[in-house]
Amino acid sequence: MSGLTPRKEDYLKTIFKLSERNKAVRVKDIAQVMGVRAPTVVGIIAMLKEDGYVNQEPYGYLELTDMGREKAKALIQREQLINRFFEYVLELPSKEAKENACAIEHYISPSCLDRFVAFIEFLHTCPYDKPKFLEHFRQFVSTGNGSACVTCCSCDMYKKDEGSN
Repeated sequence: MSGLTPRKEDYLKTIFKLSERNKAVRVKDIAQVMGVRAPTVVGIIAMLKEDGYVNQEPYGYLELTDMGREKAKALIQREQLINRFFEYVLELPSKEAKENACAIEHYISPSCLDRFVAFIEFLHTCPYDKPKFLEHFRQFVSTGNGSACVTCCSCDMYKKDEGSN
């Protein structure tokens, strides 16, 4: 196996998504979605077949192997998670969040991804609809003024100091 490059990962995700929509996936379908010519697709598919991710009869339809399907699902899930973080926490516009998530998901380490997951899960366990620190962050992003956070954190620090006496 020659290993998965970001480009091969994008092809795996595309094949997976096409196979979810269409019964059959063809080289020309992939070329259209990826915005490349068929010979480019054929070259990448040859490498994915060699790596054991894709099956194809000569000039026939493509299908992911079990390993290819599992890898594609994991890649898509990782990209969606990062995208949610960018949209929900950083409040990036949807298109920008998606573009950045696609770029980053190829290079993020497993431990960093685990932290993303933990942080998003943590936010969902918060009893407040929008945690204070996120509201303060959003205010800071829009105004450049971080005084609301300073006031809030000072109150929390004061309460903490009172409790230790």
